[in-house]
Amino acid sequence: MNLEEVLKSLPVDASEAIVELNFSQPFLKALGFEYQEMVPQFPVGRRAVDHAARKSIDGDLFLNSHRNPYLYMEVKGRSENLADERHPDYRRAALQLKHYLLSPESKSVQWGLLTNSLYVQLFRKHGKVVHPVTPCISLSGDLRRVIKDIKQRIETPKRALMIAIYNNKGGVGKTTTTLNIAATLTLLKKRVLIVDFDPNQSDLGDALNLRPLKGKILDVLKSKEPLLRDIIKSYKFEHPRLRESLGFDIVLADEELISELDETKVRQQVKFHALRRSLESVQDDYDYILIDSPPNWRIFAQKAICAADVVLIPARHDNLHSLQNAGTAITQFIPEAQAKRREVGDSGPIALPIFMNNAFRETAPQIQLMHQAITKIIKDTKPSPR
Repeated sequence: MNLEEVLKSLPVDASEAIVELNFSQPFLKALGFEYQEMVPQFPVGRRAVDHAARKSIDGDLFLNSHRNPYLYMEVKGRSENLADERHPDYRRAALQLKHYLLSPESKSVQWGLLTNSLYVQLFRKHGKVVHPVTPCISLSGDLRRVIKDIKQRIETPKRALMIAIYNNKGGVGKTTTTLNIAATLTLLKKRVLIVDFDPNQSDLGDALNLRPLKGKILDVLKSKEPLLRDIIKSYKFEHPRLRESLGFDIVLADEELISELDETKVRQQVKFHALRRSLESVQDDYDYILIDSPPNWRIFAQKAICAADVVLIPARHDNLHSLQNAGTAITQFIPEAQAKRREVGDSGPIALPIFMNNAFRETAPQIQLMHQAITKIIKDTKPSPR
């Protein structure tokens, strides 16, 4: 039976065992894997993920060798609610899949699928970061389109992880964090692009003694052509101990976004997803793209967060407002960006753990108090599950 017939034949309340037995392999086959490229109950540590898959390479059949899995699939019964990402069923299942993907035995795995044969969601693993690249997609609609989209993503993955550095509170070290991460990743031989998307202050360029652009970013964001490469600059620095020249690339802030256009005109001229679309044109040139975002929730911060796969939120342990704003970003602003991304069939961004600046000298009780404050802030602002 083809996949459509399999879905029609499944009982309405099919258990996990029934879904795994009847649906898993036809679904993976529809994604381009042959049966000898699939392994059910693939061992991961002391447990087993429901299915692992990898294309055969030079006669190395994955079914025989079990080496270097490329994709994991975790299967649930139809009674498990995977349609609502706030539901406990979904959260448990997604966390389980993430644990498999981040296991030491899973270094070669790049993708994770979560499904109950009613819905499916695709996750990407980039280093130690796992993030969804699609929302929970219903399989009762245009099945061919869904399969085509997932297959294209897993066969031609984008190289760079896009990270927005954001907090609604200023003075928490966003720019310093961006630069330090860029320099550290460069030391690790990664290709890095940093983007100064705060035209009000252009702190990133100022810190590197580079002047902002005039109208260039605006032209890139307005154009339907991939023009971003034309305004990327290279920045070199000497490492004091290694005595070698290192560097990353940078897109400087555009002062004309502020000096000549008010926010209403920018909204009229620049589409909401314009920054992400521009960055996607160079995503395969880098390992990481870091976006330094302004400290507010207006148009430029919104576009920066919407462009990212994940959001790193610097905060200060000794500043309650920075912690409160971190909680607001997690419970309000990032979900707003997720809703915008769903409009174009994507998922994300998701929040990374809150990054504490200037906390390295604090005592254990102070750190514990800080964590308690964060937990309370998020709990007080978290919406109830549906």
